[in-house]
Amino acid sequence: MKLPSGTRPVLWGAAGGAIAWWVVLAFVFGWTSAGTAQKQAAVQSDTAVVSALAPICAGKFLAQQDAAVKKAALARAESWKRNEQFPKDWVTLPGGYSPDAHLVEACSALVLKST
Repeated sequence: MKLPSGTRPVLWGAAGGAIAWWVVLAFVFGWTSAGTAQKQAAVQSDTAVVSALAPICAGKFLAQQDAAVKKAALARAESWKRNEQFPKDWVTLPGGYSPDAHLVEACSALVLKST
């Protein structure tokens, strides 16, 4: 079947218009896909949980009897080994199985910042 001669420009115009509309939706109106929205929500949720749990972790760390010695050891520890300075349950997010790097970093920063 042969298409009429004016059909090809109309189809190219429709395709270009659809692409332009997607660009407008994404960059002007902030539209995102459901998957992207879920990823952003998960990151924001984890960030909120870390910011809520870090002061609790730091408080527990500083409440230990030998906190000064452990704080010095924490200061000497390399950043990727700092999770070993905390009990696992202090730096594991609820529902998690291993220490969370962001929580370890935030808790370490609060402990080392305290005087």
